[in-house]
Amino acid sequence: MTRTFITLLFAFSLTLGCSKSDNTQVEKQPTKPARGIVKYKDKPLANASVVFISLDNKVRATGRTDNVGSFVLSTYGTEDGAPPGRYKVTVAVSNIVEVEPGVLAPEPEGGFKSPIPLKYSNPSTTDILIEVTEGGKNDFTITLN
Repeated sequence: MTRTFITLLFAFSLTLGCSKSDNTQVEKQPTKPARGIVKYKDKPLANASVVFISLDNKVRATGRTDNVGSFVLSTYGTEDGAPPGRYKVTVAVSNIVEVEPGVLAPEPEGGFKSPIPLKYSNPSTTDILIEVTEGGKNDFTITLN
């Protein structure tokens, strides 16, 4: 795969579901603070994209892990959390590195490889289900196998 294709695929996946196909506005639902940590092989997973996709596919809340694997979800605004409900969760890591502003590191021989199993990056194959609750703490630990 080329770096351009991976970059476009990553950008597309982040925007997927942000608007309805009939160009109508999605009604905003009240959100609850939601945060968590992602671990892979018992270690925090840094620089991962975390997406909570409602089971009815109407809401997507996103976050990005920091150096210690922590993330805070955003749905309609910055770090506003997610509406209560059940979600499929995807986690993806991009190995594309910006070596200086606007300059990407060259693609390694053999292409970029995900450091985590690819099943977690696809809503059809992920096995992570999480519920954001109305009155709960909504502080999640996501452990990838």
